Amino acid sequence: MPLEILLVGPLLALAVLALIAVAADITTLRPRPAARSEEEFGLLRTVALSADLAAARAVRDRLMALGIRATVGTDRSGFVRVLVFSHEYEDARDAV
Repeated sequence: MPLEILLVGPLLALAVLALIAVAADITTLRPRPAARSEEEFGLLRTVALSADLAAARAVRDRLMALGIRATVGTDRSGFVRVLVFSHEYEDARDAV
């Protein structure tokens, strides 16, 4: 058997390993997306923070009675947030 035939398998394996190493290095060079902060809820902003769901719902009901669209949401820490749209944030802060 010629020597070239015996070297094809190991050389092919080394070439594949080199391609994997280059691909892994390229993926680490990509900029990672910025981590979202816990404050970020898309278009909504936190107007009040409560440990009690009933208190947060009372604030939400007061805002809704004043014509300000509001909702409640629980964050990862377990607190209940009263959320309003950004353009209604100042009015909601005044009402709370």
